[in-house]
Amino acid sequence: MPADHVPNSDRVLPFGPRPGSHHLVVCSVCLRVQEGGAWIEAGEVIRRLRTFEQEDVARLRGALCERCRTERRRRRSSYELAA
Repeated sequence: MPADHVPNSDRVLPFGPRPGSHHLVVCSVCLRVQEGGAWIEAGEVIRRLRTFEQEDVARLRGALCERCRTERRRRRSSYELAA
């Protein structure tokens, strides 16, 4: 095979989102998705946006929802009190 030949070059996906692809903020702990001002179960968002029918994959950005952030603070403060 020639050194300048790239196998499966026609299957390489371009880096970066295409116009119209979804950008979702997902809680890194409970995996709920932020939509508007609310955190919604991932399955509901997938059904609503019909991401399984899209050509492009959704782009995810990690975050912490308020519920998980509060729980994390509570656990940390209980560890500090025990020490």
